[in-house]
Amino acid sequence: MAYMKQGQWQDSGEASELEHIDTFANFSTLEKGRFHLYVSYGCPFAHRAILAISLLGLKEYVSVSSVSPLKDKNGWKFSDEYFDSVKPRSYLYQVYQDAKHDYSGRVSVPVLWDKKLNTIVSSDSFEISKWFAKQDVSRSRLDLMPEKQEVEIEEQCRWINTNINTLPFKAGFTTEQIEYEQAASEFFSNLEVLDKKLAKNRFFGGKEMTLSDVLLIPTLIQLELVYASHFKLNYQPLNYFKHIYRYVIDVMSDKSVRSTFHIDFIKKTYFAGQSAINPSLLIPTGPVLGWELTAKKALHFERSNMEDG
Repeated sequence: MAYMKQGQWQDSGEASELEHIDTFANFSTLEKGRFHLYVSYGCPFAHRAILAISLLGLKEYVSVSSVSPLKDKNGWKFSDEYFDSVKPRSYLYQVYQDAKHDYSGRVSVPVLWDKKLNTIVSSDSFEISKWFAKQDVSRSRLDLMPEKQEVEIEEQCRWINTNINTLPFKAGFTTEQIEYEQAASEFFSNLEVLDKKLAKNRFFGGKEMTLSDVLLIPTLIQLELVYASHFKLNYQPLNYFKHIYRYVIDVMSDKSVRSTFHIDFIKKTYFAGQSAINPSLLIPTGPVLGWELTAKKALHFERSNMEDG
């Protein structure tokens, strides 16, 4: 994992080797036009923050841009197509340098940037998403974090992060058969638990969407799109879990959710960007996504009704 040490880019080694790791927690007041969110459209953790902005209608408050789908020896990079709209930078690590000239730690997405104070607010995807959800303007539109349920929702989010979000990467990046089998087995066992839970509830926590769903949705979409083949998580297809798949089709019928997914970008990030797992770098043409077909049918039906009217 490439990182920075005292403001200098390191293209080898591990951030865990550092004696000190810097963090950012500069949350202030949500103001229109003040913040910018750097993401990779291929990162499911960064996707949490993108999804929160879209669901909560915060585009006037937080602008969003993505790095390029592929890294080079200097990490996440900007390009003519995926450029830094805040300042003409070439690499994401330069954002960290501008926030703290002697920064030490990982260079990761998402990064929430404060344009007023010229610094990083946070690079913690959960804390960023939670901060978005707890704003008054957000709660007036969709309350993803009801005050009376905050403790419960945080517990739900911890379960999802540990048992759903991170296990695909443990299975996908290991080179040890036993470790792969253990992670894959645990992951599919957890999907069984999730399927039973969703048999009783429309959303993860009950009748209404909450922040726990914001953490859950990106992983489920990427499982069907990428992880099943790329990370060899193919013990059962996603649509085997009928209640999970009902949930996926339900949430993806919402345009504010569906519009945040950049399918080709995601596939390129994994298949063309991780040569250790996919040496050919070939990007598959599939898969056919059930929720996407459902969305297209619904759109066609809606357009047909408009034309008939």
